[in-house]
Amino acid sequence: MGETAKILNPEKKIYVLDKDATCSLDDSCRVDDFKNFCDKYPDRDIVVYANTSAEVKAMSDWVVTSSIAIPLVENLASRGKKIIWAPDKYLGSYIQDQTGVDMIMWDGACIVHEEYKTIELKKLIQELGDCEVLVHPESPRSIIQLADVVGSTTKLINASKISKSKNIIVATEKGIFYQMKKLSPEKNFFEAPTEGEGATCKSCGRCPWMHLNTFDKLMNVINQNNEIHLDEKTVAHAKKSINRMIEFEDKYYQKNKRAS
Repeated sequence: MGETAKILNPEKKIYVLDKDATCSLDDSCRVDDFKNFCDKYPDRDIVVYANTSAEVKAMSDWVVTSSIAIPLVENLASRGKKIIWAPDKYLGSYIQDQTGVDMIMWDGACIVHEEYKTIELKKLIQELGDCEVLVHPESPRSIIQLADVVGSTTKLINASKISKSKNIIVATEKGIFYQMKKLSPEKNFFEAPTEGEGATCKSCGRCPWMHLNTFDKLMNVINQNNEIHLDEKTVAHAKKSINRMIEFEDKYYQKNKRAS
């Protein structure tokens, strides 16, 4: 995210709180390996999720967020485009299930969402009875199939607010609970289970990298030499891919606004 801010604002100084605060999706998609993979499919457009490095964004045709991924993929398919999707195989599979579009997946996953356990989630649903299940699409298909609502962080927060159920199970990084509880203090929120048969619980619903960002580091960020630096060529190429998404998103929402 810090690199994306720098790409869109190259004239500004952009700092991160901890340079080790990366992402399992980014770590799973190293630029040299990804380039070798993409070179096998020269006829396909490269679509990458926002959780990738500046270098991977620079070699892509499109950068997307989870909220705009489905309409963008549908638009590309309507124009006869075939797609390479990276890095999250679960989000890619969800998009493919929703659209039927031909996509070749890179084999990456979010360490948080990959750990949710289907059998344990079914048990929790049965135990609670009246409940609603909110799932981020970075989760495995078997978890998504149990969801009442699937969507981006913003969509899940909104869904929790308008839900008529008193009990809400959430399958995404547990940091989201603060905002959900703030908006609906009368509701009970439950973490989707990461424990159970076959569980390794590397994260237990908690992103270890996100939690490297602390208040103390924020207060001292200028003194920590954590400014982001990117070469001009990388910035120029990555910005094209990001701007394509922004322009598409603007047109998509303007069109939907007129239609409504």
